[in-house]
Amino acid sequence: MKSIEIQTLIIGFTSALCLISCTNLQRSSDSGFGSGSSRYIDQGQRENQHDRSFRQTAYELGKDPNSLSQNDLADIHSHQKARDLEKSLNSKKEKEQYSKVLPWLKNDDEKISFLSIPSLEGRQQWINSHRIWDRSQVPQAEMKALIETQDIAMGMPQEYVKRSWGDPLSVELSGNPLYKNERWKYQRLSSSPSGYRKETRYVYFEGGRVVGWETE
Repeated sequence: MKSIEIQTLIIGFTSALCLISCTNLQRSSDSGFGSGSSRYIDQGQRENQHDRSFRQTAYELGKDPNSLSQNDLADIHSHQKARDLEKSLNSKKEKEQYSKVLPWLKNDDEKISFLSIPSLEGRQQWINSHRIWDRSQVPQAEMKALIETQDIAMGMPQEYVKRSWGDPLSVELSGNPLYKNERWKYQRLSSSPSGYRKETRYVYFEGGRVVGWETE
């Protein structure tokens, strides 16, 4: 009888220890227990942020996020990837190199190709092998015609705008100067029925290329 009583006491004592240790147990945030609701909330917030970023990128590219083709989706993903790679530039030299070459890159695919190279020297070799600086010296036929008639067009690089209209009176920056999102101000004389009048023009750039203009 005594041995049975001792065994009963041992079992009871062990159970008590288990209850005490279990109440003091610290659960991992990734365990799926206890704080599971906040975990799902965090995931939902990330999904909402991703959706907002996706829709914003679509609008930036002039696309309707509610009606996208496969080509549209590919363009949006390429644009977002290029943006992410731009954010990975760390050193001043890397940023200066990219800022100089940016207006001469034709599209997001070229940006991705350039920015995916892991070294400054490798990117310089890419610039040389793709003859990027030749683009600034020899405009395409359409751009050359615009420069000769002192006109501008969508997608025109800043250097070509200078060749067509000259240096701007002032330059305003939007956001990080690295990305060459700028507004240039010009004043020109234009003819009217009552003679010549001073006209103020603003040219808007994103990534160093014309995205629009207005006249006052």
